[in-house]
Amino acid sequence: MRILNLEEIGNTDEKLFILKNIENAMNELTPEKAIRNNFNISLENFESIYLIGFGKAAYGMYSGIRDMIQDKLKYAGIIIPDDEEVITEFPELKIMRGTHPYVSQTSVDSSVKLISEVKNLSCRDLIIVLISGGGSSLFEIPENGINIHDIMDISKEIMDNDGDIYTLNRIRSRLSSVKGGKLAKLLYPARVVSYIISDVIYDDMSIIASGPLVQPDFQGDISELVSEYVRDPDLAKLILENGNSGSIEKKYFSSVENHLILNNYDFVNAIFSAMNGEKINLGSNVHGDVNSVAYSIAALLRTVYSMKGRGFMFVCGGETTVNVQGTGSGGRNQELVLKLFEYMKNGENFTFCAIGTDGIDGKSPAAGGIVDQDTKISGLDVYLKNNDSYTALLSCKGAIMTGRTGNNVSDIIVGYYSGANDNF
Repeated sequence: MRILNLEEIGNTDEKLFILKNIENAMNELTPEKAIRNNFNISLENFESIYLIGFGKAAYGMYSGIRDMIQDKLKYAGIIIPDDEEVITEFPELKIMRGTHPYVSQTSVDSSVKLISEVKNLSCRDLIIVLISGGGSSLFEIPENGINIHDIMDISKEIMDNDGDIYTLNRIRSRLSSVKGGKLAKLLYPARVVSYIISDVIYDDMSIIASGPLVQPDFQGDISELVSEYVRDPDLAKLILENGNSGSIEKKYFSSVENHLILNNYDFVNAIFSAMNGEKINLGSNVHGDVNSVAYSIAALLRTVYSMKGRGFMFVCGGETTVNVQGTGSGGRNQELVLKLFEYMKNGENFTFCAIGTDGIDGKSPAAGGIVDQDTKISGLDVYLKNNDSYTALLSCKGAIMTGRTGNNVSDIIVGYYSGANDNF
């Protein structure tokens, strides 16, 4: 990963240090290296090897183990975002496309084609599955009686009624023939080993790409969930008639192994280790509305400074949310740094940076944003009211541009804070 406009936005020592630190971590903790460091399967025990993958990091993960599995490789296919560029195409790898963040017929068509290549399996076959963020929209085959437009409408209905990711996953997986552990049933009785890069807080494998190989922890009646979060009677009826059976026999998971190989905290820890002087690690799993998260971080930084009495660097990670009310261009990371900027007072020295590790922050071409005490933005309240954080950051040379990174471990927040007259 390379920050394309580093010279333009890295115009202070603090900004340059933070941006280079993030860039170094992204280039060190790659999907290629992560899977190579964790791949230890004895391939001589299998007659054939199949590889399937879906997610923003699928290509990098495949390239990391390609030379280790080629001798017995019978099929290799992955689904990646339709706007992701592939520099080197491997002749044996079938690259299919899907849409993100919203599922579409393109994703369904690619998923059907992918699964059609892994049939008539036996226990002497090994299926390697590469799973990473974005998999929920890139990999989808609806159950019989459900079409992709139904899933899109139901997902929007649940989110509009304040359903969280767990509610969304529990209902949506009932409508899918590959989510919520159902992929394990399709691949049985082969030996299945998945390698997972986490893009969710607390690294819940049942949520990453909607848990295609994880036995669901909720297999009961979903009528109460539907009643609370699906107000449209036609959609509610559709779910209850087609998706109320979530039971999957344990035997389908007897030959499945799921391995988490990279997560948000790996990046937080790497960035923290590279920091000099006074520093604090606020950990991973930061989540919540950007307004409350920014307020809490600002209050915490002031408290730490009052105890330390000197400036310090900090890092944390996770994934915030934005209650979109306007029509502007931006994303949760850009809005977070602007809210932090708004909460600062005269005389405080600071640099705040927030970036999405996939390189695309919300509805904008930027990966994130960076600001400091010298940043000047005219009409900030208007930009924030319209959720137009990208335009605001462009005006002050604070929008971070990387393009898609081929990775996805949620978001990283890095910064420096001190009282008046303290130097970096």
